[in-house]
Amino acid sequence: MSYQTGVINEFRGKNYFLSNYYTAPMTWQGTEFHSAEQAFAYAKSFCAMHAMAETFGAQQILDAKTPGEAKALGKKLAISVDEWDARKVMYMREIVHAKFLTAVGLAGMLVNTGAQMLVEGNDWGDTFWGRCKNSESRWVGLNTLGVILMEERGWWSRSDKGRPT
Repeated sequence: MSYQTGVINEFRGKNYFLSNYYTAPMTWQGTEFHSAEQAFAYAKSFCAMHAMAETFGAQQILDAKTPGEAKALGKKLAISVDEWDARKVMYMREIVHAKFLTAVGLAGMLVNTGAQMLVEGNDWGDTFWGRCKNSESRWVGLNTLGVILMEERGWWSRSDKGRPT
């Protein structure tokens, strides 16, 4: 078997399945979601400042029809930013794993990206989860989502017993 090498520098077209906006039924923490973006917005409700916001906001996010609507609702939640910042990467790892564990066929598609670097390239300025071009047209950013996806691919590629559950 030969692996593809190089870089997938955006999650569009044939690589859209890597995007959190990709619609594929998935289950995380016993709850059904239509996308990883919806699950991630829902996770914000765990850091809500008060119980009513947690319950009401979470239900609105669950009722969202699109990933974009879920994201917008998540942004409206009054959350503890410090608590969210301390947990968001952990939640993203769990959600990405749940996506590839429960959405039919996606784990194989992820493995088939071979040894390519996965970069969540974007033009909306997200340098935490992805990378974007700066004023000198250089790619900058942490690419945290890309790193999480490559970790997930490694676990599936090796049938690693150390995969998260």
